[in-house]
Amino acid sequence: AVVSTQSTGQGGESIYGSDFPDEFHQRLKFIRRGLVAMANSGTPDSNGSQFFITLGETPELQKKHTIFGKVSGNTIFNVLRMAELETDSNERPLEPPAIRKTEVLNNPFDDIEPRESRHA
Repeated sequence: AVVSTQSTGQGGESIYGSDFPDEFHQRLKFIRRGLVAMANSGTPDSNGSQFFITLGETPELQKKHTIFGKVSGNTIFNVLRMAELETDSNERPLEPPAIRKTEVLNNPFDDIEPRESRHA
């Protein structure tokens, strides 16, 4: 499932005003459902605002997309329901799901200074 900030599947502008680089870590692997990762434009370091949630193992995405989170708790059942959505010939949901709320449960990077946001 791919979720877009504009609900078009096309993504939008990054909060930095331009594309930003990939960030890979050897311990983060596409080995389960519910991982949240950046959807780049198919070339390295081309992340904007679009992201996706994995519905299962996707090893073919390793070192191609940056993993930055995961769906946890009972919310994972909502992800499983996304796999059952009716889609068109391009595998896009006929009725796209909406993310109404997010919550950071554990921030392992609270000591890192965030990049300067263009919209700060």
